[in-house]
Amino acid sequence: MGPEDERSVEAARMLEEVDPAEDTLPHDVFVTRQSALRPHVENLDVLGMCPDGLPVCGKIGVTSVLSVPIEDGDRAIGTITLAASGEYGPFDLMDLGVVQRLGRYLALVIRAARLYRRRAEVADTLQVGLLPKTLPSIPGVSVAARYLTSTHGSEVGGDFYDVFRTENGWGLVLGDVCGKGEDAAAVTSTARHCVRLASRWKARPGDVLATVNEALLDEDRFVTAVMANLTLETERIIVSLGTAGHPPAIVVRADGVIRSASRGGVPLGLFEDFEAGLDTIDLAVGDTLILHSDGVLEACDMTRQEFGQERLLEALAGHAGKPPEEMLGGVERALLDFCDGDLRDDVSILALRVEPPTLD
Repeated sequence: MGPEDERSVEAARMLEEVDPAEDTLPHDVFVTRQSALRPHVENLDVLGMCPDGLPVCGKIGVTSVLSVPIEDGDRAIGTITLAASGEYGPFDLMDLGVVQRLGRYLALVIRAARLYRRRAEVADTLQVGLLPKTLPSIPGVSVAARYLTSTHGSEVGGDFYDVFRTENGWGLVLGDVCGKGEDAAAVTSTARHCVRLASRWKARPGDVLATVNEALLDEDRFVTAVMANLTLETERIIVSLGTAGHPPAIVVRADGVIRSASRGGVPLGLFEDFEAGLDTIDLAVGDTLILHSDGVLEACDMTRQEFGQERLLEALAGHAGKPPEEMLGGVERALLDFCDGDLRDDVSILALRVEPPTLD
């Protein structure tokens, strides 16, 4: 920073390309982690040389220099070096003390930023492992999904969804683990993979969820979930639903009529005596099945009013004739507009539509 005349701006651009070389004051302060004050510069090489061979001090008219380390625990991660010309007078011990304090504050900020970034990277890695990388292709249907992370905190969320083969068809599941963080991620992984495994030999969603409930009884977190078992027939799908304390599935008919499936069941992992809420739905060509987390319903605007079921149904109705991917995109836009992009919880939505048969 300095004067904005052409000569000073040119010098600043040149200095941006100059790394502190050995035997310069910034380098020595970095290595020794000892602050240095030169009230009156006698050696013009103290800040190194410019690419054109002239001393930096001579290039920018330096008469006084101070440098302090930026320390992160037991090592230096950089230095703060200030240089002044004669018109401002020499730096003194008071100036040095102020810059040393700035160096300590800056080190704390850098350390916090690195920890936050590392935590966010770990959370992203865990979250990716809890969701399918791609959705499988199911004959006669199209599938789409949306996942939005909460804007509150950087911990891994508890939402999960999956699409997988079952004993006699295909299965969909969407769930939400109470809480966030690494512990919640472990429970999320257990619940998701347990659903997949149990579906290999149990056909009914209620039986699958009961198995998952048994596996989660020793955990200290509960899970809400909704599971759909799909039996594919010509131009229709029979959907068997199981609900465990989760928002019910929604069906958007081809003619735009919308209905909610039955509620019921208790969250998984709470009681040994578990019974899921059950329902059966027939999907014809053009019908769409929607599974979603409670993060959709609980998103709030500035007045703390929730998005709610009615707005969700309106958003679905407004995009009922569009492909599932566009339908979920419309819900996402309506949700983010409503809460101004500030999501208090993670949001998961899964959509499945019966497509017209293709002509061979």
